[in-house]
Amino acid sequence: MKSSRFALFAIAAIIGIGTVAGSGHYSPAAAGNFGSDYGWMGNRKYMDCIKYMGAYGPDYPGRDNNIRACKKAYLPGGR
Repeated sequence: MKSSRFALFAIAAIIGIGTVAGSGHYSPAAAGNFGSDYGWMGNRKYMDCIKYMGAYGPDYPGRDNNIRACKKAYLPGGR
């Protein structure tokens, strides 16, 4: 009796895990391939420039100018 309960529980667990794992959506960003909209996130020099310039803070003085300078220096075409 106990072995049949254990087998039933194991089958239910496998089905549950398969359902949860199969319902996930593929995300290029999760795989390290950021896609066309987020390709700049893979540009290490650009990200370092943004961090150094302090462009992450919303109230940082000259934030927009700093972002433009990093884009011009490190992104193709200066987007």
